[in-house]
Amino acid sequence: MADLLIDPKDLTVSDKELGSGGFGIVRRGELRGRPVAVKIYKGHEELDRESQFMEVLRKALPMTKLDHPNIVRLLGVCRDDKHGLMTVIELCEGGSLASYLASHGPLPLDVRDKFTKQICEAVKYMHDNHIVHRDLKPENILVGHDRDPPMRGSDFLLSHSSKLDEGHNIKLSDFGMIRSAQRKTTLTAVGGTPNYMPPEGFDTDLDKLTAKADIWALGGILGEIHGGRPPFEGKVMAQISRKVVNKKEIPDIPASLPPHIKTAIKMCFAYKTANRPTAKQVLDKLRISSSHCVISWRPFVGCAHEHGQHHNGAASSVAKTSQPPSQHIVPPAQQPSVKTPPRAPQPQIKHWTPFIVAAAEGHVGVMSVMYESKPDVLQQTDNQLGNTALHRAAWSGRVAAVNKLMEWDPKLIDARNKYGWTPFMSAAYNGHVDVLEALLEWGGGALLDIKDNEGYTPWDEAAEFVISEKEKKKAEIREIMQKYKR
Repeated sequence: MADLLIDPKDLTVSDKELGSGGFGIVRRGELRGRPVAVKIYKGHEELDRESQFMEVLRKALPMTKLDHPNIVRLLGVCRDDKHGLMTVIELCEGGSLASYLASHGPLPLDVRDKFTKQICEAVKYMHDNHIVHRDLKPENILVGHDRDPPMRGSDFLLSHSSKLDEGHNIKLSDFGMIRSAQRKTTLTAVGGTPNYMPPEGFDTDLDKLTAKADIWALGGILGEIHGGRPPFEGKVMAQISRKVVNKKEIPDIPASLPPHIKTAIKMCFAYKTANRPTAKQVLDKLRISSSHCVISWRPFVGCAHEHGQHHNGAASSVAKTSQPPSQHIVPPAQQPSVKTPPRAPQPQIKHWTPFIVAAAEGHVGVMSVMYESKPDVLQQTDNQLGNTALHRAAWSGRVAAVNKLMEWDPKLIDARNKYGWTPFMSAAYNGHVDVLEALLEWGGGALLDIKDNEGYTPWDEAAEFVISEKEKKKAEIREIMQKYKR
């Protein structure tokens, strides 16, 4: 897996400005010879330079998991002395949907349906994978061309190979990444616009907004695609707040639209979040079928274990959810899988710190930046189970991260979680041979004799290796352990 951090030597930033906003400006650039868009951030009023960088890294980690033809791909994060903090994304030559609608006027039926379908499918995929955008609007939806260069290979974290439709293709962009989970702030405080904001967005902590907030914004976007004006056009935030919150007004819906289209859009503006449809239900109401192409997704490491599941590292589909997540990232819904024993530690990703997430994902460069900025990140645990970054790296089989953590603090090898598990036990249980070998090199045979709270040793964990159920691998693990058995 390519690391999230981009070496400044690999990135060239031109003077050609592609756009601007509250965050800063977007310029054209080249990443290892490929054309890209580079978002250059201006200083943040609430965060110092280092904290802003940490926030971007924290928000960028889950975005690397999104792999869909209608979502702009985040390629990495970079900073240098000249431009400061930058995120590098896929280049879309067609500009924003807002400018496209302004210049093309009423859309032909086929283009209207295509754009609607692509936006709804992207929103559905995003919500199915437990990501909430929170700032959907035409300005944050880009229009790509078939001639836009494909970003393939490990450098660009792609796994789908389906051919995109001919002509223009919609791409969701600008997932609001710069904000702190500790700050009580609303969308407008981080560059969002009130025109597409749901009622709950005017007085709710940003972190408490759910996927249903995106559905309200989706209704406004669909109204424009179907020939309407932007929601509450020309009104300022205070005026919009009075209309939406106090008077319970909804954005105008073109009266000339067929009844089923008006109904679908109006459903998005339900004041009770529970009454708003999902993106799939909007498509169904519009009588536009969703595509049947299979888009693979690399789940956020550890999420599947939340409900006694295991992910073996291969791309897998994610179960649909009927209820929106209450956090920006939450564990997936239950899906059929091999269950881990009750005594196995069950990861709770919503309690993970950014450093622990980076370790679990194997982003050694990101870990290094965080460690250099704040060395005590090594002492962080996930709060719920008491796992350290080394536990998570070992559980996920991230041998490079394991070695880096041990280099920084060899005492981490003795850390215990609430079950009494050491990082070595986590690696033994999941059958990560390379991690076991690395930890044995660091800690020696004494690691084999440590018992957890129930009296199990790593030998027992290897015997309990039910996740892959491959006898050959179990034998390999026991053979490696035997070399160090005292």
